[in-house]
Amino acid sequence: MGCLGPYGIYGAIFMVLTSASVQAQTAGEGAGSSVIVPVDVGPDKDKEPAEHPDNYKSPVNRILGVDRRRDQYGKDFGYFVYPIAGDIPGLGQAAGLGATLMNMGGSDMDFTGFKVDGDFSASGATLLDINLIPQRLIFDFGYYDYDVAPVDYARGLDSDKDDYLLPKVKGYYWLGQMTLTFMQRKVEAFYRLGLGKSQLLEIREKDGSLYPIGDTSEKNARGDTLGVSFDNTDDRLDPRTGVRAEIARKGFNNEDPLVSDFYIMDYNLTAYVPMRRWDTLAFNLFRSDAHVTRQASTDEAYLKSQFGFNCAPADQACLQVEQEFVDRRIQFNQYGVASSLGGTQRLRSFANGRYTAGHSLFYGLEYRWNLTDERVPFDIFIARGVRTGFQLAFFAEQGSVAENTSDLWRQRRTSYGVGFRLVLSGIIIRADYATGDEGDEFVLFINYPWSLFSVDSSG
Repeated sequence: MGCLGPYGIYGAIFMVLTSASVQAQTAGEGAGSSVIVPVDVGPDKDKEPAEHPDNYKSPVNRILGVDRRRDQYGKDFGYFVYPIAGDIPGLGQAAGLGATLMNMGGSDMDFTGFKVDGDFSASGATLLDINLIPQRLIFDFGYYDYDVAPVDYARGLDSDKDDYLLPKVKGYYWLGQMTLTFMQRKVEAFYRLGLGKSQLLEIREKDGSLYPIGDTSEKNARGDTLGVSFDNTDDRLDPRTGVRAEIARKGFNNEDPLVSDFYIMDYNLTAYVPMRRWDTLAFNLFRSDAHVTRQASTDEAYLKSQFGFNCAPADQACLQVEQEFVDRRIQFNQYGVASSLGGTQRLRSFANGRYTAGHSLFYGLEYRWNLTDERVPFDIFIARGVRTGFQLAFFAEQGSVAENTSDLWRQRRTSYGVGFRLVLSGIIIRADYATGDEGDEFVLFINYPWSLFSVDSSG
């Protein structure tokens, strides 16, 4: 799959929902038990890599026995069609259909498209893996639109899970990415540009009450991401040994004078240690820091006058929502917001975007017990691919967020859980059950956790 969306259409949907949250200048990214139900496979890309100047084994690879790495530029045609279902607490449900064509016309190029509708709506399309210079310079682009109310939790570890607002947002954006890649995609550098417009239309309370705001005009928004990655694992999709390191700088700028400009630095390190014959012990360390480059107003009275809630003096419910919204904007303008914890990637027993602040820190441990190691091809009407194994997983995670780095890890949240994975060529279908301080979560999702560029990340 492509660089812009390694998760194809699923990534597009969650990028729409979570980007809507950032473009509304809120701290949340969608919450609760979200389920994407794929009927999904990929083409057979497990053939031996073609001869290429970058296709060699380094001394480290020889010592580690890294000989499972697949060809990253397969040409076998594949397709899949799948239903999509989503649920956001306090907002409602939506359903739709998605489709993907992989390696079109004997090339490495993929196309994905989707549309969901219901209590919220989103649609989009991407064209990925356009090799401008074969196996060296790759171009991806896509278009997305949305009409949604992403969940905006109060910031910090001490926040209550029922303390959230639902800012109603409507907009669209274009994404483009250039990736420079070497050594069969072991070393990569990329630049991603997102341009769009968004409207903050109203604020919803969790009980469904609506509060209109004064300024609902469209605002231009821009996001710039620079990133590099080093991947010395034995397989990009299903690693069993090696190390993967990723760094990204995500910048957010807009024309709204009431919202600060800021950028995020994300650091992600994952190590894989082989156990027994087929098993893997995986470790992840993640750090995220927000840096404000242009601070907007943090004056409470001024912000209230600009938002235009126009609450009557006796309307305590409206006054409370206004105060909550202004308080969150003040914190946002002062600290920005680092990559959140909670959801499908990190602290899996908590809802998407549950914990936000100016800084976040996380570590996780996961044992992957491979029950089989096989290749079973299949070809049905809506899908085609190869099943390569079944897997059980056992994981433990801890994370912390804070407005100041000195306060990181003074408090933390913990998740434990088990998972089942169906490993296919080109994709992994993952079902995880996690438990923690705020209860349990079940997630049916795709590919392994702990990605720096996960589908439920606003970057």
